[in-house]
Amino acid sequence: MDVRINQGYIITDSCHVGDSEFVLGVHSTAPQQFVTWKCSNQTDYYWGHYFSDLFAAQKDLVARAQEELQYLEEKRQNPVRQKAPGYSPWGEVQTCETLCPGAYSVSTAGHGGVMVHRDLADKVFRKEAKECGFAEGVYLCFEEDCDGPVALRELMDKKLYQAPVNQYFRPGEYEAVINRSLQTYHPEYWQAREKDLKEKGQPSIQRKKKERER
Repeated sequence: MDVRINQGYIITDSCHVGDSEFVLGVHSTAPQQFVTWKCSNQTDYYWGHYFSDLFAAQKDLVARAQEELQYLEEKRQNPVRQKAPGYSPWGEVQTCETLCPGAYSVSTAGHGGVMVHRDLADKVFRKEAKECGFAEGVYLCFEEDCDGPVALRELMDKKLYQAPVNQYFRPGEYEAVINRSLQTYHPEYWQAREKDLKEKGQPSIQRKKKERER
């Protein structure tokens, strides 16, 4: 059996739930450092939870598998219906804007963010984008300000959400704000997106800017 290693961690345990796999790893040079990840295709590891205690890491591995079971059970009981969320990780939802079917911008008394149904995120979001959010029930959640722009950028890239043009934003200004935020707070995601666009032959923001400057 091949040894699996990611970011210096040797994968010692794994748990499969449906099409998902959750793994536990121990650091190869620091044996008191542990991590759990969700994994796709045995190569893509994301949503890492880090620990300095093996038992805590084992509990987290089991808890993540149980959460996935709960998600699949809810999905089985409600296979089609995707209603707007009434509750969020930030509290009771006070306002909710539907960005597209399955994606919502929500606000609460004190905070908010973007909530994307996990089925939709799995279909259209890049792996690097999903790493910027966190799972909460059937939703992948992106906290407002720093993380929310990741979800908005992904939805705009897939033509599922159109940048608003209104009294606050002239054409192109909304996307410019989103892009500046991503370059500041999520440079790794931004670089991955630029690389993906280049490989697909689509013009990136950087290339468009250089063309305008000529």
